[in-house]
Amino acid sequence: MERKLLLIFIALLFLQSCNKNDNINGQEIENTNLEFSPSPIALNGIDAKFSKDISYGPYPENTFDIFIPNSIGPTPLVIYIHGGGFLGGEKENPYSVMWNGSWDFPSEIRTLLTNNIAFASINYRLLAFDGDKDGVLKPLNDSKRCLQYIRSISNALNIHKNNIVLCGSSAGGGTSEWLAFSDDMADPSDPDPVFQQSTRVKGIAVKATQASYDLERYETDIFTPYNFTWDEYFLEDPDMIPRFNSFYGMDSLNEFSSDRVNSYRQKVDMLAMMSTDDPEFWVSNPQTPVVKPTKANILNHHSFHARTLKEWGDSIGIPNVVSYGDYHDPSGESFVDFMIRKTQ
Repeated sequence: MERKLLLIFIALLFLQSCNKNDNINGQEIENTNLEFSPSPIALNGIDAKFSKDISYGPYPENTFDIFIPNSIGPTPLVIYIHGGGFLGGEKENPYSVMWNGSWDFPSEIRTLLTNNIAFASINYRLLAFDGDKDGVLKPLNDSKRCLQYIRSISNALNIHKNNIVLCGSSAGGGTSEWLAFSDDMADPSDPDPVFQQSTRVKGIAVKATQASYDLERYETDIFTPYNFTWDEYFLEDPDMIPRFNSFYGMDSLNEFSSDRVNSYRQKVDMLAMMSTDDPEFWVSNPQTPVVKPTKANILNHHSFHARTLKEWGDSIGIPNVVSYGDYHDPSGESFVDFMIRKTQ
């Protein structure tokens, strides 16, 4: 009897350990059935299933949703990373028509599913408006882990782990660039099998994005036609100062040129990361006036971000489809058509 009770106690301890989220790895979920929920968008007869709130890391915000088309073999995948200035937004954003009705994202999801392409949308930790000690690498690395986690459970999701495209808007667009233009961040020696997975993707499609998260680039590269300076901008928009500090985990603007912050900025400078082996990118920044930025919305979504990305991509030799202001790529290729092409 005592032996039987001991075995039951050991079994309960084992089950409890399997439910912990602080040691999530690919091997656990490979043997776990996904739980499916009603779709948050009308599928209009498309044969696909929806699973929500799948945990990819130790924090409550580390979750993603996925639409999986019914397919005999593994399917390509598009991963959406939401915007919100790293201060807001959520993975549910694309389940509604966005941008005052100008972006019918549910229709885009249906088009992908009809073309046998799975679609995932992710959450990540946000920055504190004032006093964040980790800075933008916190949400960037969350998105990185989610990409790697999805690859680690690709069999359970029935996706082709080497056929993934990223997309996003605003902060999600910049995150997609950071992942696409970084060298492969896989670490084969890491004891966590998730971090052993590749971070390379087939392409990215982004809207209302930024060209670099080294914010000095705003002065030296992106807004040079306006003789832009941060000192002048902060006079117009002082509310940006705490956001600026949080971006690099600074206590004050005086730290911006410190060795620590200089090193930090190099880690998030997407322009400097670009190289000839990086994937093709699609960018559209047509929504804001082409004027000198004096407010955050224009500053962060300006056409010159897209223009700068195109100029750098062209000079390096990275194929791109870019539209901004009055300039439209001659191909006329749409956001969703680009993603379909890159996954074929």
